Amino acid sequence: MKNLRPEDYANKNLRDALSISGISKEGIHDRRVKLRKYFDVLYSLYPVYENPDCLVKAKDLIHKLGVIRDMDVICYQPNRDKLAERVSKKIRLMENCFLPKVYGSRLLVFNRILSLQKKIEKIEDFHELRKIVRTTRNLVESLGYKNKELSSLAKEMGDLRDEILKIECEGRKVSIDVENYKKRANEIIVTFIIYQDEFHHFSLQQ
Repeated sequence: MKNLRPEDYANKNLRDALSISGISKEGIHDRRVKLRKYFDVLYSLYPVYENPDCLVKAKDLIHKLGVIRDMDVICYQPNRDKLAERVSKKIRLMENCFLPKVYGSRLLVFNRILSLQKKIEKIEDFHELRKIVRTTRNLVESLGYKNKELSSLAKEMGDLRDEILKIECEGRKVSIDVENYKKRANEIIVTFIIYQDEFHHFSLQQ
């Protein structure tokens, strides 16, 4: 469904995040995923649709939900439920953050995908690369495209991140072949850019 408007995608995910109740591990994880999909689109549209208030609120909530998510991953949970309750209540602050129709939204999102792809070459940190892959997956989805390879890579890197967190919590160090992940991420994203048939202005020059 290539005619999907990114702002509609963002609004759907915000609506889903607001509808999730409870503080279970699954609920916290799902709420964070939905909010991040909303945030990634909002950030991409910011040059045209300036709403710093919602941007700041979403970023703060994503960070706090991330702290709880990390507690759930490593089973370290002092005050976990109290924090989760507070954060779950704060999400109501996002009820007035639904996006209006934004002129040129698809082009803005595609341009962000281009800029993210150009950053890959200079990335040396696994976690920063994972964020680029995850954000690109969300933006590709917001344009109505399906990319199984990108979704699979994002999940693989997310699962590995959880394993790294557990290992480091035990005081051990982890060695990751970042170059291999960079190569895979770049190939998948470049292939998407080249073979999409909507935008013809792009440049892959670094």
